[in-house]
Amino acid sequence: MPAIMFLHLAAEAAVVSLAEQEGIDTKKRHDRKADAAHELFRRGILADDLSESLRSLNQSRKDATYEGEDPDFNEEELDALSARIETIVTAAEEAAT
Repeated sequence: MPAIMFLHLAAEAAVVSLAEQEGIDTKKRHDRKADAAHELFRRGILADDLSESLRSLNQSRKDATYEGEDPDFNEEELDALSARIETIVTAAEEAAT
């Protein structure tokens, strides 16, 4: 569960940072952040569309937190997702400097 939470937080923070720079409103809602990730991809700011990954991470986070369900990600999936999120975090860091 902690991996899901931290991946979700890192991805959303990076999306919000990039979205603010592009004038894309995230309205402090998880679904708007996923929409912003898609818009950033559409505009060519991100090379990868992470919108569905954000939705999946958010749902897994909620299921684990509120329902006590174990996230449905195996280690290989988490590693792949972590690599994708690292890319967006790096993009946000570079854009901020």
